[in-house]
Amino acid sequence: MEKEFVPYELSLELKQLGFDEPCFAYYDDGIFTFWYHSEQQPDLVLNCTAPTYSQAFRWFREKCGLNYIIKEVGQVRFEARVYKGDGWATWDFGYKFNTYEEAELACLQKLIEIVKTK
Repeated sequence: MEKEFVPYELSLELKQLGFDEPCFAYYDDGIFTFWYHSEQQPDLVLNCTAPTYSQAFRWFREKCGLNYIIKEVGQVRFEARVYKGDGWATWDFGYKFNTYEEAELACLQKLIEIVKTK
């Protein structure tokens, strides 16, 4: 189930960009942990939440106006693209990925890079 969540390093970068959505899990000194109580999340001064990929991509769509496309190109090959909806400025990766998960991770890294350079 942990593979559904954004890795620790990227979760930290999302936090630095302002991601502050409620999540089902968090990282405590890099260790992945699920919330055990629903009443209140612990103080995350030294930690960060662990969003799902779906939460992270939704945040980029809603807060930054950025989206992504992953499509199959050929047998077991995937292409990834990040775009901005209000002008269709496209960031093409220029290479293919062997798995959907590799393409998804690359898209998330590219979205973070784009927002950092704004």
